[in-house]
Amino acid sequence: MKRFGIAIGAMAMILLALPASSPADLSLDVSPAKYELQVLPGKTETIPIIVRNTGDAQVHIQTSLSDFTVGRDGNYQFLASGKAQYSMGTWVSVNPREFDLDPQTFMQVRFTINVPAGVTGEYSTLVFFTTRPSRKPGGGLAIAERVASKLYEIAPDTARFAGEIDDVSTKADDSGQRYLVAFHNTGNAHVYLSGRVEIKQGSQIVERVLIPKDQLVERNGKRLIEMTGKKLPAGSYNAVALVDYGGPNLIAGQTTFTVR
Repeated sequence: MKRFGIAIGAMAMILLALPASSPADLSLDVSPAKYELQVLPGKTETIPIIVRNTGDAQVHIQTSLSDFTVGRDGNYQFLASGKAQYSMGTWVSVNPREFDLDPQTFMQVRFTINVPAGVTGEYSTLVFFTTRPSRKPGGGLAIAERVASKLYEIAPDTARFAGEIDDVSTKADDSGQRYLVAFHNTGNAHVYLSGRVEIKQGSQIVERVLIPKDQLVERNGKRLIEMTGKKLPAGSYNAVALVDYGGPNLIAGQTTFTVR
């Protein structure tokens, strides 16, 4: 099985007031958007992250660390550094933390990760780069940009990929038959989900509904996957969810339902 990876790039643009902005107003870029390290416990490693100012004015940038969780609906929630259960935020030091960046230039920001002895599995944090609020020409409203890079540290040879389907359910609505698959990441590293739900009537498959690709589930996290199939004629059916989380085998769950 293939384990999918996806980066979070420019995570957010913070509007302190709501100007008439366009994509051209965004001037901050970060590379890479995701860094996956494998540092031995008890060791230290320093990595670079490049921040670019692609705009036409100097910006002042502040660097901060933030923990995060990803909810069952896939939305991010941000926490103070060190507050998440599997945070590596307190292991990280940043140099420089604050700097000016001229237009069309870049800065290499160094992150030193001190991995404690005895840790296993995966730990993570977010690095935010935030500009000082500034006013655009011709407008009186202040705007700030914020972009992020996600850091993962996996202790070598300790990653374990596992998952289970907690529940499969379905209900009809005006757009068709909705299917909900509740997945629990029981491993110790993040995974990306793909797969399908097969709708059967007796031994015949009447529809295959694909799970949207790259559904992120963090370590020990849960995700409710929703998808919609076609409207079904009256009858009894079996919905079989087949989920690929990057492990050695697909996992399955099913439910029986009746359309009246």
